[in-house]
Amino acid sequence: MKNIQNIGPNLVLKSIEKISLTFKDSELTDQNKHKNLNALHEEITIVKDFLHCNDDEAWLFSVMFAMSISGKDTDLDSLTQYLSCNPFLIVSLSPVLESLVSKRLLIKNTGYDMKVIATRFHVSNYIFNAISLNKPIPKNDHFEDVYEVIERINEMICEREKNNVPTEELFTETLDLLKRESKNFALVKSILDFNFYEDDTLLLVHLCHAFANDSNEADIERYIYYVYDSMGSKIRAKKNLFSGQSQLIEQELVCFVDDSFYGGKELALTDKAIDILFAEDLGALEKSKPFNPKHCIFIAPDKIKPVDLFFNEEEQQQIELFYNLLEENNFKKTIQKFENMGYTSGLTFLLYGDPGTGKTQIAYNLAKLTKRPLLLVDIASIRDKYVGESEKRIKQVFKTYKQAKDYYDKCPILFFNESDALISKRYEVSSSVDQMNNSMQNILLQELEDFEGILIATSNMNMNLDSAFERRFLYKVKFNKPDTKTRQLIWRSKLGDLSPKEAQILAQNFVLTGGQIDNIVRKYTLENILNDVSPNLEALKELCKAEYFGKRELKIGFKK
Repeated sequence: MKNIQNIGPNLVLKSIEKISLTFKDSELTDQNKHKNLNALHEEITIVKDFLHCNDDEAWLFSVMFAMSISGKDTDLDSLTQYLSCNPFLIVSLSPVLESLVSKRLLIKNTGYDMKVIATRFHVSNYIFNAISLNKPIPKNDHFEDVYEVIERINEMICEREKNNVPTEELFTETLDLLKRESKNFALVKSILDFNFYEDDTLLLVHLCHAFANDSNEADIERYIYYVYDSMGSKIRAKKNLFSGQSQLIEQELVCFVDDSFYGGKELALTDKAIDILFAEDLGALEKSKPFNPKHCIFIAPDKIKPVDLFFNEEEQQQIELFYNLLEENNFKKTIQKFENMGYTSGLTFLLYGDPGTGKTQIAYNLAKLTKRPLLLVDIASIRDKYVGESEKRIKQVFKTYKQAKDYYDKCPILFFNESDALISKRYEVSSSVDQMNNSMQNILLQELEDFEGILIATSNMNMNLDSAFERRFLYKVKFNKPDTKTRQLIWRSKLGDLSPKEAQILAQNFVLTGGQIDNIVRKYTLENILNDVSPNLEALKELCKAEYFGKRELKIGFKK
């Protein structure tokens, strides 16, 4: 998509300002109008060349632009007051106003105000933005690129309701513009080649506008409100979309996004439509947008703080293997080898075992050290009380991951933390909740079967893994509580002032995980925050006892 760039100093805006200030409170007459135009010759020329209009249209537009800055429509009475002139002079300017409307420089809105018919005008958003951004306006609808065509049509949609234009006129104007530009732009030709009804064609253009402007979703309620001019046509349009009878839905070009129990409210282009319509610009468009994950939390590798971890020898060997596999050159070689052998190019890891053994932090450390984006699955947001909703969301997670793979230079990590509920043994169906859990697991099993990329799941359970998941995870590593030697290293890393002997005593007498030791150290630090003293072994022992939370069998006892 073309970047908007200034074309030098904004002389148009400065000229409009000078013209509008000159005419303000000027007690305008035909005589002093010509006097002002002569004095403002340079500024009038700049404005009329920019807008492709004549002198009268240039000065009157400048006044209307100044009055539109407040965001309010301007009627003939307020224009009379601005110019401090005879209202009959304003009436004589009606042809100039209508000409500005016909050129779409002004938008006209006719309605009732206190039961009296009132006509108001405002500068269109398209023209206002062009002037504000110092961006040239195409002459005779000559568009520099296809995105200007889409933007113009979307502007017409937004203005239809204000301008009180019949819906059919909007359809006709849209099709005329598309037909004129079909020979210039492949995207426009592709839209017309579908040969859809007028309403589906307009909606498709609107969704193209949403996609090209950092979003691929459009509020369908709002769209229908702006496009259709009668209650009956609004209801028919909704029914056509929600029942799936729209040509766009039948041909799988659009879909509802996160449609809920009450019915979907937002529409988006499908991947199929994006590939067809934006094939030439897809790479540049995707890279120009911020990535917006669904039901995942995006964590950039440079935002991750690595933590020193200590493991038993067997686990440490596995973790070093993971680091080597995810190093970029090794990862590419692995994927290529898998593809040559006809395997799916996915690396899936299951880290399971006791809580507090560092499983979660391993995933973060892997992302940090291999400089890979991490997508943390928000499992809580996936589960929903409405039938079918959770299943859709688990599918959306994998769709999001595929989009992330295309978006980022390095293959990201999909991280299911504390995934016990998703990979535990399936339930005998006795309720709708059981059915939902089983359905979610079936979807997850299928996604894992076809998975391409990097997936890490963690679980605190040891024996409750569903057997169907065992084959889906390429690597399964059980994390046991650290042995005495490892516990001693953890104590020394957490409390550098501990002597080797003190660390050994704590390691030998308390079978604790790294997470439990971390808790003890934090509590110890808080209790001694105001005292500049060295670690006290007896105080640490008491905190270790408290950490067992009444589980006496975990305590080994003190060695003398």
